[in-house]
Amino acid sequence: MFNADHTRLGAEVARLEAAGLDFIHLDVFDGRFVSDLGFAPRTIAALRPLTHLPFEVHLGSIEPLRFIPPLAAAGSDLIIFHLESVAMVYEAVFLAREYNIKVGLAVTLGTPLVVVEPVIDLVDAVLLLSRVTGEGVKGASFDPRVLFRVQRVREMAQAAGANVDIQVAGGVKRQHIPELVGAGATTLAMGGGLYRVPDMTQEVADMRRLAASPES
Repeated sequence: MFNADHTRLGAEVARLEAAGLDFIHLDVFDGRFVSDLGFAPRTIAALRPLTHLPFEVHLGSIEPLRFIPPLAAAGSDLIIFHLESVAMVYEAVFLAREYNIKVGLAVTLGTPLVVVEPVIDLVDAVLLLSRVTGEGVKGASFDPRVLFRVQRVREMAQAAGANVDIQVAGGVKRQHIPELVGAGATTLAMGGGLYRVPDMTQEVADMRRLAASPES
């Protein structure tokens, strides 16, 4: 939703729901871990009554633990924090669990995936960034190196017997869907890939067909 018209966020929520999306992805950035700023918890709380779609929060902060309580109170269904931002991953995971919400790990493109393996059975989602976090407004392109990373996380999850949602975000567009789904991605978070097309509803329908038959 970072790509939405921020002068009419309520209407944008309705537009996303009408387009047939499965969830709304909200970036919460602190201006330090990520140079940009995202949605405040109070904004998320204001939008929460406007839709039944789940709210997925991508938390890019050097102090994620201090954001988890207010984000949970705002109505977040899933909070995804960065592995690079915490010294003790277990502490952050268990804190989110105290609020009875789902928890995920975000991993930037240059971070070795070995850090994911010990905790993959503790989380609901792993979000793999296909470009540098926070570059959405700069037009940075999708990096195909994320495909191997998707495959590797899928292998980790299978080896651990973990039911993990493998997500990809960052420059994802229609043409990337077959390879991403084929590699094992189960969720694709899109910004510009949806907002910069003439008909969002049609684009969502076309993307669903591609995801259902990635080899076609």
